[in-house]
Amino acid sequence: MAKEAVILCGGSGKRLGKIGEELPKALVPINGKPIIDYQIEWLKKYGVDNIVLACGHKREKIKEHLGDSVKYAFEDEPLGTGGAVKNSLKYIKGEEFFCLNVDDITDIDLKKLKGLGSNAVCLARYRCPAGVAKIENGIISEFREKPVLDNVWVSCGVYMLNKKIDFPDRGSIEYDIFPKIKPKAFKHEGRWITINTQKDLEEAEKAMKG
Repeated sequence: MAKEAVILCGGSGKRLGKIGEELPKALVPINGKPIIDYQIEWLKKYGVDNIVLACGHKREKIKEHLGDSVKYAFEDEPLGTGGAVKNSLKYIKGEEFFCLNVDDITDIDLKKLKGLGSNAVCLARYRCPAGVAKIENGIISEFREKPVLDNVWVSCGVYMLNKKIDFPDRGSIEYDIFPKIKPKAFKHEGRWITINTQKDLEEAEKAMKG
């Protein structure tokens, strides 16, 4: 079982309103608890004990909150997701490691993900953010409000990666790495909550109560 993970914490949370201006996205609270705390608790549940945070925006606040319980790969300027991972690899001892966006909260079974082997991308069914209409002869014959699209799968921001990947000094995992390595697909049917806007945050607080 891989026991190492990189959490991408570079986001600024500008679309979260005032709270996103005051805090790095990693520290934005959901029901009073910072997002990063949920992520670390989830990783530790699966025995992940070497956690590296790739930090940029307001990084000092993150370190003030977590202290020496994790390692930090600081960025003086944005490196992109690919560059952030490369900057973190000096703290990764093994060959395989988990990688996740701090603002994508899931209940993925990491043991099963590990069983698939690197390199793998976790996918979830896409929930359309708007109502979907079916039109026949100029008339709406069917309307579904924010449906889950059965045949559409999207990345839910969790990966199983291999240290041997040629990560760029500056660039994107999604655009610069995945098209080259053609990763395996890990389909996840459970929880996936992404935090980008104030509305997302409100919905996450409702979904995660208790």
